[in-house]
Amino acid sequence: MKKYVHLAIASAGFIGFLPKAPGTIASLATTLVFSIIYYSTYRILPELHVSAVCLIGIIGIITAAEVERQRSDDDPSCVVIDEVAGQLLTFLFLPVNISNLVLGFLAFRIYDIWKPFPVRRMESLKGGIGVMADDMLAGLYANLTLQLINRVLLR
Repeated sequence: MKKYVHLAIASAGFIGFLPKAPGTIASLATTLVFSIIYYSTYRILPELHVSAVCLIGIIGIITAAEVERQRSDDDPSCVVIDEVAGQLLTFLFLPVNISNLVLGFLAFRIYDIWKPFPVRRMESLKGGIGVMADDMLAGLYANLTLQLINRVLLR
């Protein structure tokens, strides 16, 4: 039973087992759920957002490491909780509107796939930290890109 709990969490409710583009679908699902929560409550407190990113990051490290052990595979493709955490990090401290949601989704996917320095290096870290670190850094890059767009270009 414990095995399936880790697998369910690490695969973001089994999204990681979809046959095509599970990482992109997990990022899109995260963006949609985030926007639904935001618009249904009219705001998300920054402290709650930070807490969610940290909690998902920690749970991701634990569950990704366990799924790696279960499958004898470094960074198994079914693990997409790293995309969930990175995508949530993308939206941190930004206004929630359609342009930021769309640009944030696209920016995160670009940085996650392109893996600019030192994102790719994070993959060499061992265990769940290695699984999570590259996506968290890609999320940080996407966030900084959106911060720049929002503060400089949209002024």
